[in-house]
Amino acid sequence: MGTLLQLELPRVQKRNIKLARVAGFCFGVRRAVEMAQQARHARSGNITSLGQIVHNSQVIQHLRQQGIETAEALSDISSGAVILSAHGVAPQVLQAAKEQGLDIVDVTCPFVSKVNRTAKQLIEQGYPILLVGDPGHTEVRGVIGTVESMGGSVQLVSHPEEVSALTLGKKVGVISQTTQLAETFAQIVAEVCRRVPDVRACNTICGATDELQEAAVALAREVDVVIVIGGRKSANTRRLRQLCEGEGVPAYHIETADDIDSRWLLGRRNIGLTAGASTPDWVIEEVARMLNDGDLPDDWNLHNPER
Repeated sequence: MGTLLQLELPRVQKRNIKLARVAGFCFGVRRAVEMAQQARHARSGNITSLGQIVHNSQVIQHLRQQGIETAEALSDISSGAVILSAHGVAPQVLQAAKEQGLDIVDVTCPFVSKVNRTAKQLIEQGYPILLVGDPGHTEVRGVIGTVESMGGSVQLVSHPEEVSALTLGKKVGVISQTTQLAETFAQIVAEVCRRVPDVRACNTICGATDELQEAAVALAREVDVVIVIGGRKSANTRRLRQLCEGEGVPAYHIETADDIDSRWLLGRRNIGLTAGASTPDWVIEEVARMLNDGDLPDDWNLHNPER
């Protein structure tokens, strides 16, 4: 009688999904979305966002389903109300919207407003502005517009090595886009101080950005790979990925669960999740479920930034 051989298949290790201490919606984004929804409920007629309210396609689609459209230019908005993005706009844009007879729903993040107020104060004190930021970003365009509307001068810089090519006078006021890396801001200020005797540096990076970045770094030190969730246009999401990679672990930027490539996870048991400030909770949860066989991890506890 033959002997029955029993083959023991190797066990597949269950993935350990670890969430950053804080991730997702910041105060300014949540406030902007809620204000847009409240405006929709309170008004009849057209209501249109000038550009994306926040840099997240899923949020924009969700608002569109509620009757809030998006237009790239004021000339594309013929009537009704216009929502000004959480990233703010230049004073010239606000004035043009008023002259066009549109109702204004200004959802500018208070931290972005602080950048503009700081820029105004520095200009009034006679300081030309050096803005640390991303060229073309909505927030950056708004701050530049604010400075120019006061007759002040502003230069934009993104990396410390760019400072040497700038023409700087005897005094400079340095401010930052709210979602920059604190380390980049500090390095640029140090470079400016080597060349300029009178420097007023005002760190206008928002608290939520600091929280998200600190949590992402801590997460990266504990896992084998990091999935960073957020809109493709989201500057703060791109920086979270950059910070995680700086800790020596692979990090991948996705918008939704469908973007995950299974090859990223081969041989990786401890998988970290974090998300940018404009990423809604439901998108983060969809990614967690995909990675965890359809269910949220048992210890799932999503916290948004508090600042």
